[in-house]
Amino acid sequence: MLDPSLFSYDSHIDARTIRARVLLVTLGSFADAGHAQRLLDDHMLNNLTNHRIGAFDTDQVISYREQRPSIVFNSDHFSQYRAPSLVLHEVTDAAGESFLLLVGPEPGLQWERVAAAVRDIVERHEVELTVFAQSMPMPAPHTRPVAISRWASSSELLVDNRPMFGTIMMSASFPAMLSTRLGEAGHDIIGLTAHVPHYLADHDFPDAPIALIDALREVGALQIPTITLAVAAGVVRAQIGHQVSQSEELGEHVEQLERAYDEFHRQRELAAQAEEAIPSADEIGEAAEEFLKTLGTDSPGDPTDGTPSGPSF
Repeated sequence: MLDPSLFSYDSHIDARTIRARVLLVTLGSFADAGHAQRLLDDHMLNNLTNHRIGAFDTDQVISYREQRPSIVFNSDHFSQYRAPSLVLHEVTDAAGESFLLLVGPEPGLQWERVAAAVRDIVERHEVELTVFAQSMPMPAPHTRPVAISRWASSSELLVDNRPMFGTIMMSASFPAMLSTRLGEAGHDIIGLTAHVPHYLADHDFPDAPIALIDALREVGALQIPTITLAVAAGVVRAQIGHQVSQSEELGEHVEQLERAYDEFHRQRELAAQAEEAIPSADEIGEAAEEFLKTLGTDSPGDPTDGTPSGPSF
């Protein structure tokens, strides 16, 4: 009989002792634009105290033909086969708070069983908030701040959020399905998607994980330093700037993206201001009550003398 959980803790781990307020999920999705997830994972695991606590059985959940692992052919033999892994880490942020980090490629098989296993992890370790961090290519210039799309199991979790998209029918990713299942089970989830310039989707773009970390600090209150990423981002921006300066066509394309980006965000700001100017239902109700009070400020006439007791029309 198949293991119903697919997940097992490492032999030296006592799962009963682990508690975490936040679970951060960086499992692969449609595309890791700008290598944002990989850069984010590497940054946290190389700069924050952490240890592995368990892993999924990848032979049961990975479709190797769809996600072929790498291997090296050297002259007359193969070597350095890199097996995929879906690993759960316990990480300590800069403020000393522990959180869980689930990393690895997108499961290609047994989605429902993997989702059930993640739900068990959430409930076993008393996780209060699960955050998904990912990226996607967008027609955005590298010269502007990286935008972040937010989504959640409840709109109440998204403070002052202004959605960038309407209703879209699309193919599901495992993280999207997992967020749905956790929400259905009553668990709080928030998703963060960094918008990466489409022309940099296949290259390292450190500004994307920096934007994700900033958003993670906002929604999850985790303190993750970004100094090394900021240094790398400065180098990448300089390299891109040099390439743009050498190509008139590329320069014009970036300028077009800048104009479109600025206009889009200008319209969003105007829409937000207009929305703020519209009184809420409570404000309208309070104003109506105040108005009705003013109608009764004059002393009503004596009903016996024929004087109307209310306002005359």
